[in-house]
Amino acid sequence: MMKQRVLQLRLAVVLHDLFMIWLAWMLGFAIRYSIWPESPPLEWWSLELAAVLVIQGGVCFAFNMYRGLWRFASVPDLMNLVKSAIGGTLLIALFFFIFNRLQGIPRSVLLMYPVFLVLLWGGPRITYRMWKDKYFNLTDQNKPRVLLIGAGQMADLFIRNAASSHSCQVVGIVDDAKAFKGTQLRGIKIQSGLKKIASLVEDMAVDLVVIAKQKPEAELIKHVVDELAASDCTIRVAPDPDDYDNQLINVSQLQPITIEDLLGREKIELDWARVANYIKNKSVLVTGGGGSIGSELCRQLARIGVSKLSIVDHSEYNLYAIDKELDSDQMVIHSHLCDVTNQAHLYHIFKQTNPDVVFHAAAYKHVPLLETHACEGYLNNVIGTQNVADCCADFGVEKMVLISTDKAVNPHSVMGATKRLAEKYCQYKNQQADTEYITVRFGNVLGSAGSGVPLFEQQIAAGGPVTVTHEKMERYFMTIEEACQLILQSLVLGEDNEILVLDMGSPVKIKSLAERMIALSGKGKNIKIEITGLRSGEKLYEELHYDVESLERTAVSKISAVRRSPRQYDQLPQMIKKGHQAALKFQQDQLKKLLAQSVPEFKVRDLTLVTANQSLESEQ
Repeated sequence: MMKQRVLQLRLAVVLHDLFMIWLAWMLGFAIRYSIWPESPPLEWWSLELAAVLVIQGGVCFAFNMYRGLWRFASVPDLMNLVKSAIGGTLLIALFFFIFNRLQGIPRSVLLMYPVFLVLLWGGPRITYRMWKDKYFNLTDQNKPRVLLIGAGQMADLFIRNAASSHSCQVVGIVDDAKAFKGTQLRGIKIQSGLKKIASLVEDMAVDLVVIAKQKPEAELIKHVVDELAASDCTIRVAPDPDDYDNQLINVSQLQPITIEDLLGREKIELDWARVANYIKNKSVLVTGGGGSIGSELCRQLARIGVSKLSIVDHSEYNLYAIDKELDSDQMVIHSHLCDVTNQAHLYHIFKQTNPDVVFHAAAYKHVPLLETHACEGYLNNVIGTQNVADCCADFGVEKMVLISTDKAVNPHSVMGATKRLAEKYCQYKNQQADTEYITVRFGNVLGSAGSGVPLFEQQIAAGGPVTVTHEKMERYFMTIEEACQLILQSLVLGEDNEILVLDMGSPVKIKSLAERMIALSGKGKNIKIEITGLRSGEKLYEELHYDVESLERTAVSKISAVRRSPRQYDQLPQMIKKGHQAALKFQQDQLKKLLAQSVPEFKVRDLTLVTANQSLESEQ
């Protein structure tokens, strides 16, 4: 019924415009003949006039003049009318020049015709718009035009709130539920058409799309974002109904959609009571405590209430920032400016703090950068881990948790190989010391320093382009909060020789992530995506465990333990020592060969960038 009504309205508009074309053409001749004493009689219909109607009508459709509705006519619509009139006049002049050398068509008519046409087209449209705005009390052009997704209680609250606060105008509601078919909500027609949101946004001149559902599903959010990826429309989520009780909600208070909302994973429920009981009265040391993961880990430890927190970081500013943030009388905090590769300094810190639990988060993680700085990556990721693990054994630390990565599985990069070697050394120490060494392995962390999301945000803010290395590249993602929760939970789940991994759901295509971030920015029409080609050390797909490793469920449903047959690592210290010597002498080629010997799954590659064409050829 709604479609039929829209078609009838648009047919009426087409007939109106065709009549105005005829009238504009006749007015041109009438005025020209009125000042010409011996003028021929005015013909009300002719084959020439039929040609004018066909040509001008075709130009109108070519300029999409009938996508919008008169009620929402605006300056861009008026400019479209001008373009259509001028374009049609030029084509008409060209046609008659070829047909009869413009015989019988005064040049003045071709000048007057587009002027009359714009006036005759635009006048009724503007008049109708002004009348409708007055009728619906929509004269304030500063109010954003809102399309609601969802027709339930939240939509009703939003419409009532918008009417009271005068902050916006709700112009449409979309909900595919059968119960709402053919109904209205506070006088606004509820339409079905989630698959056609983009056309509705364009037809209704929508500025803002608001998802008015409690706890909207990630699939719905992704669908809306994907549908509006090419538009400049802003997407927001309606506030919780409780927020409407005591105040009027302004449009500026609507909640933006975050990247986390698009992941679509259930929130992990951890055994916080058990974690708190274990750690709250202990002395804890965190290496890399000023970094993205390390700082969030320190915050969560502070909330639990450990007896003493020692923070180690080699960045002066990062250490200062987290120390200042957590400064409290409720907990003793010791901050240490130290590089974990400095064994003597690290030994002194352990002697001074005497920790019960150590979280080792200090590491270099930028994959392409470490391909050309393999020595620095080895020193920090391998030797740094060795120093921390040895100190834990020497000072009787109860548990050490190594923060690892999915890039340690079948590594293609120096970064991945060094992290895998660090995992191996902790497994070796489990065979030698009383300290319990636990490895936590997870994928990409959203918003962490050096990760793709902050880079995309910067590129979008700068107007693009957004750079993606490969169209098929996929990654697992988790939030910083989730990562730190997994790390803490490992304290009461981990056992000797155990690696813990998070059930991270389905991998996400990086290109899709970039497209959705662009859509969320409201700049979909202006920002392009540029494919740059795989960088050195990058993989198209990441893995969370080896084929020879088996996954076992733990007491926490979203966390699994990686098991593999016990292995002897008696030769590992000697191999690490050789690598250490090569790194100190900056023998990068030799170091990569030693890495390949220590981590056989690591394939040595040149330190050159891989182009997009090369990467595609390698897949074939």
